[in-house]
Amino acid sequence: MKKVFMSSVLAAVMSQTALPVLAADAHYPAFPVPAKMTAGAKAGNVIYAGLGTAGKAWYKLDLSEKELKWTALAEFPDQPRDAATSVTVGDAVYVFAGQGKADPADKHLQMFDTVYRYLIKEDRWEKLPTRTPVGLLASSAVVSKDEVIFFGGVNQQIFNGYFLDYFVHSGGQKEKQDAVAQHYFDRKPADYLFNRYVLAYNTSTNQWRFLGIDPNPGTVGAALAVSGNTITITGGEIKPGLRSRESKTVILKDGKLEWKAQQTLPSVSANEAQEGPAGAFAGYAQGTLLVAGGANFPGAWKQFSAGENFAHKGLKKTWRDEIYSYSKGQWKLAGKLPVAMGYGSAFQLDDGVLIVGGELQGGAASADVFLLRMKGQQVEIVR
Repeated sequence: MKKVFMSSVLAAVMSQTALPVLAADAHYPAFPVPAKMTAGAKAGNVIYAGLGTAGKAWYKLDLSEKELKWTALAEFPDQPRDAATSVTVGDAVYVFAGQGKADPADKHLQMFDTVYRYLIKEDRWEKLPTRTPVGLLASSAVVSKDEVIFFGGVNQQIFNGYFLDYFVHSGGQKEKQDAVAQHYFDRKPADYLFNRYVLAYNTSTNQWRFLGIDPNPGTVGAALAVSGNTITITGGEIKPGLRSRESKTVILKDGKLEWKAQQTLPSVSANEAQEGPAGAFAGYAQGTLLVAGGANFPGAWKQFSAGENFAHKGLKKTWRDEIYSYSKGQWKLAGKLPVAMGYGSAFQLDDGVLIVGGELQGGAASADVFLLRMKGQQVEIVR
């Protein structure tokens, strides 16, 4: 099974955890522009990335070249979009859903249900005659033969309705906007109807099919990694402002899904509870599963457990620098990223997990590109 993932990963570091070693063989060039909420996919030795705050721009990085450099490719033909789900199948990169403005003059965001294909050999885009059957914004995806299999995603009607109410129907009046936000966030996780259907899109027949239902809460912006036929999905939002603290594992075999028991990520420290990451980076380094970065609202689970559905009310969004590793059936804190970040693109390489861009504390975009790999029990960073 081929694998592609666009989410990020998060890990927490206890005081005794060693910081990552900066490798001497640094050589990865910075992304052409600072970018977050990007889409990305890998085909052979070539990385493709763009969209998000890079706008319509689309680039490639050929890892087989002696002198690594990013090359601009044909621009995306539709409106810019954040948090689209992208994978490679054969000689094409597929881009699903995302969020943005249907018209640059619009006051509100909306979720897209479109599917585009970038034809690698021809350096051109085409819109496919299909649409996502459910909301797949910020979903996680994996490729099996000629099918793209999706996990999670935002409910399109609820998402679009919120932004219409907040930015348009409120008339821009703060009092009305505050009332819309309170009404929207004051709900239990199940009320947001995050997607639990596992769907497969066949790139050969242009048809969708139903594979099963995730027995766990639906998640948005979860980190996905694959080893053989084992898929691990970590974190993600279970409602706006509240993240999952779990990793869930599903085995894909002969077109059927076998779900395993969820496992909880460890506490960040003796004094800081695990809040769960959304927008983290994930992948395997020397056989060890890594989840790094992301963002959450410290204190959200405490407020939610006390009966406050608006779990992140009054709390500060915090970007994370922790790296978690999973080996021999156990999660543990393994190191730190160079800086707290999430919501970029992550690519599985033979030598580790390549991170491209992302969002920094406070929302600024990053152009940083670096590799996470294991060296003994330490996480090593290659730039």
